[in-house]
Amino acid sequence: MKLPLSWLNGHVALTQGIDEIRETLTRLGIEVEGIEMPRQALAGVVVGHILDASPHPDADRLQLLQVDTGGDESLAIVCGATNMKVDDKIPVATIGASLPNGLKIKKGKIRGEMSFGMCCSEVELGLADEATGLLILPADATVGMDVAEYLGMEEAIFDLSITPNRGDCMSVRGIARDLAAFFNLTLQEASPESFASNPSVVQPEVVVDEAKDCPVYMARRIEGVTLAPSPDWMQQRLIAAGQRPVHGVVDVLNYVMLEVGQPMHAFDADELSGGICVRRAKKDEAFGALDERELELGGDDLVIADSKGVIALAGVMGSAASGVTEKTTSIVLESAAFRATCISLTARRYGMVSEASMRFERGVDAAMVSVAMEMATGLILKMFGGQAGAVNVCGDIDLLLQARKIAFPISRISSHLGEQVPDTIDDVLKRMGFGISRQGDDLNVEVPTHRHDVSLAEDIIEEYARIYGYEHIPECLPNLQPGKPAVRDQSMDKALQSGFVQVITYAFIAEDEQRLFVVADDADVRLSNPISDVMSVMRRSLWPGLLKAASHNLNRQQLGVALVEKGRTYEKGSDGYGEHNKLAWLLAGEIDSDEWFQSASVADFFDMKGEVESWLNRMGLTARFVADDGIAGLQAGQSAKIVAGRAEVGCIGKLDADIAAKLDIEPDVFVAEVDLDALPQAKALKYAPLPEYPGVARDLVFLFDSKLTSEEILQAADKAGGKLLTGVRIFDRYIGKGVPEDKVSLGLRFTLQADDRTLKQEEADAVSESLIAEMGKRFGAELRGG
Repeated sequence: MKLPLSWLNGHVALTQGIDEIRETLTRLGIEVEGIEMPRQALAGVVVGHILDASPHPDADRLQLLQVDTGGDESLAIVCGATNMKVDDKIPVATIGASLPNGLKIKKGKIRGEMSFGMCCSEVELGLADEATGLLILPADATVGMDVAEYLGMEEAIFDLSITPNRGDCMSVRGIARDLAAFFNLTLQEASPESFASNPSVVQPEVVVDEAKDCPVYMARRIEGVTLAPSPDWMQQRLIAAGQRPVHGVVDVLNYVMLEVGQPMHAFDADELSGGICVRRAKKDEAFGALDERELELGGDDLVIADSKGVIALAGVMGSAASGVTEKTTSIVLESAAFRATCISLTARRYGMVSEASMRFERGVDAAMVSVAMEMATGLILKMFGGQAGAVNVCGDIDLLLQARKIAFPISRISSHLGEQVPDTIDDVLKRMGFGISRQGDDLNVEVPTHRHDVSLAEDIIEEYARIYGYEHIPECLPNLQPGKPAVRDQSMDKALQSGFVQVITYAFIAEDEQRLFVVADDADVRLSNPISDVMSVMRRSLWPGLLKAASHNLNRQQLGVALVEKGRTYEKGSDGYGEHNKLAWLLAGEIDSDEWFQSASVADFFDMKGEVESWLNRMGLTARFVADDGIAGLQAGQSAKIVAGRAEVGCIGKLDADIAAKLDIEPDVFVAEVDLDALPQAKALKYAPLPEYPGVARDLVFLFDSKLTSEEILQAADKAGGKLLTGVRIFDRYIGKGVPEDKVSLGLRFTLQADDRTLKQEEADAVSESLIAEMGKRFGAELRGG
């Protein structure tokens, strides 16, 4: 928001310098992003009076001027313009002046004649993009006066950043109110132009069907208006404030909005059919906006309508058909209070954030609704003539003007700020519109209608802090009681130790992506207002996001990817909505590149399984991998459940080839996912001395049924080995000649060791026999060798 200093001075007579005003605004919580100094940009450019003009002796297109600039002697200036004459008043850039276009004026010779300045056009002054000659000033211009001052150029324009909670500061009056209160200056009363309403002008008919979202709606008809451009002074102020002048009525309403913060709208009365109704839009109802967009509205939008259809999106934008043009002679003015949330949702739904919607969604001052109506009416009648009728008011404005009351102990202020603030701050808050009274240790506050951001005791304490000055609050650490340190989740750190790359993907995905890994049911969490169809449901698996990232990289000449993501998944259950913290991996393509010492190797199921096992080991956990061909989205024969203790904590496997092809991924893709919330408590590490006695390793080869899983076999072997068994693993697998089609040959290597002795041959043989017996009894396995 841009704020000209002259406009600000119209509300409060500031005597402070620009730097002090900037520092005070920042102290009051209004950030000053920059300050433009238009008048300073023309320093050294003064009003000159042409005393004499003669042709240049050596140039047909140049003239020699003698110009009085208010100094002791007139200046000789060589000029190439032709539109001036003796006695004209013109802008003169004197020696040493720097013009807005970067030109610095120096004394010099032009075709043999000395020139001691430069006569300026609008272009050199930065007032226009092109000009046909010098800027000829009125005859009453004072010789020697700064041109910027004579032209009424702003001394300073503050570029302010208004935080979303301070809607009261989105007007000149709002900023002036805070500065006047802080500097103990008088804030000028809002004084609309006086006029008399004409009873012969009929009041507009207004019906408000949605009083909750529109508690007050005012409408007034003005007839006999002769529209013309707004006066120069108004256009200059609008331009300085960053607004583009449009035409008379629109300029007046924009001026009033910037002045007091109340957005308004004007309809061409002759284009309206019947009365005005504030209602909900009908589903898919058509609306042609002022910005030429054609919209189909939803049933949640608050609209202003006549008998033919929608004439405005309430608080956002009017329609092109009902807008005021240069041909308009009768208008209907609207000034209203709308519920902030309602306007905000509509503006964002259609991407139609306007100056009006920004103010309504932050909260406008209900006291300014009628003031703005009178101010705009007075300006229109004064500038464009016409007769104004009485205002039709729908709603009870007095209900909106009731002050909110907050009471709390005064001691809470010093408790929060760590400093005893002086009572004189009460006076500043009173000048800002707050009602302040003290009764013993109790502070009673009445919040003014323009401060929608103040509703709690803490908000009042913040007001005391910003007026007192945050720099006065002592810098000291709070008195914190020692507590148990927070346990840091190291799951991602440990996953990255293997060289995987962390990614973060959207929690919103398309429904068809959800169906790749989750069977259709009623547990999806659907968005009622999705950004797009591809972000319509909340994910129940991290794999869709990982696959998008993998596809993006693999299709951009990356030979392999190793990705990991930690995030939440969401689902709906019988007892409400649930969230799960998960960790997911994806491995595809090359894991070792082609080098002089090795050939390239590509990822397979066991690479992914090894990564998950390594991660579990770093987390102090162990798990079993139980084959499962029923996991959605994974290829049968290369998929398994991950079981830790007695709980199923995740799954792992190779991505189904059809899904990979659909996602345009060529290499095999392997994925895994673990539910972090389902993991058992990690066991504390136990340290033991190195064994003093040697161990024994034995190999046994069995013929097993090919349908058995390695997990079943190893569990049975571990149980049969007894206390002396320290480890068992499969070291060989063979199918082929000599092995029946429904069988597989597996070699088991087991190690035996005792802590207190060297094992005897008989002890090792006993364990071997126990294992042989268990394999035969449990699985019908035949011993092939050992």
